[in-house]
Amino acid sequence: MIGSADLAFVACNRNRHRFRADPSFAHRCENMALALQAQGVRSELLHFTSLSLLSRFKVVVFHRPRHHPVLSVVCAWLRWKGVTLVADIDDLVFDESFAGFSPAVLNGRLSLRKIEQQFRSHRRALAGFDRITVSTEPLAEHVRRCFPNARLAVVPNGVPCAWEKLDAATPKPPREPVLLYLPGTPSHDRDFGLFAPAVAAFLAKYPQARLEITGPLRFYLSARNDQVICHEKVPFEVYHERIRRGWLNLAPLEQTPFTRCKSALKVLEAGFWAVPTVCSPNPDTERFRGAGALFAENSADCLKWLETSMDPVIYWSFRAGLREKVLSVADMEPIVRRFGGFSGILPRGEG
Repeated sequence: MIGSADLAFVACNRNRHRFRADPSFAHRCENMALALQAQGVRSELLHFTSLSLLSRFKVVVFHRPRHHPVLSVVCAWLRWKGVTLVADIDDLVFDESFAGFSPAVLNGRLSLRKIEQQFRSHRRALAGFDRITVSTEPLAEHVRRCFPNARLAVVPNGVPCAWEKLDAATPKPPREPVLLYLPGTPSHDRDFGLFAPAVAAFLAKYPQARLEITGPLRFYLSARNDQVICHEKVPFEVYHERIRRGWLNLAPLEQTPFTRCKSALKVLEAGFWAVPTVCSPNPDTERFRGAGALFAENSADCLKWLETSMDPVIYWSFRAGLREKVLSVADMEPIVRRFGGFSGILPRGEG
């Protein structure tokens, strides 16, 4: 057993009181902490405002770091103390030449100037790290170009360890077809619009079907009011309850350099609960071909999958052994060993 103060995961978002509510932090840091615990490593989850505590750790991971004068000073001090520093990034948010492809810009949520400022802040912060972890290979390509001297590891997202401790029985599908859309952030309006015509046509053809949206979304859909149910975003610890009630999950993505770097979290999350996902293709979703990902290039492809799912035999073939298939692709044990070896918190032979 390694000591009790070995590794810290540091959130760099602005809300110090709600940093653990960030789904990205939950997957990239909290889930990794749980997986490391199984390897005998104890870690703590902290916010950026707790920098004064960091010298007692052997490894410190900064999640999505932004430039701050204090950060530069503290990182220099930690290196002098012999602490290994790692930056973790899971979106293309550090190259301002791609800022125009940010969903926040494309969906009119934030100005291009604001996003460029955010990207520059991330880039300046990342430039100060010798080790960087990313969630996908396309994202790694951008890191290699922007930071050619950094040591880099692709550490994909995996099944939440906490979910594996819940009811192991595969959930039964709902009696009526329930389509899920689960936007985690308020920047998916255009994404949803890609599949909206298919969803409207499906709801019109099958009046017993419904769409359940959990999270922020601006949309228009031609459907009866009782067929479309909107829920507020829920805490991550109960998020799986929304997924379990689904028939099919929807994960459309507008094809941009930004979305090419996205991970297949929505496919992974739904598939663990035996819910297949109709999704846009991107490099990381390819990992789940045959493991829950039903690829749709456009709305017509989406409608074909929705209608095909109404055949009971075909639908059950989508669900058969889906949890096990997802775990074969995204189990946390090999992922945590890769991260542990790269960061030095586990012996190199285990990485």
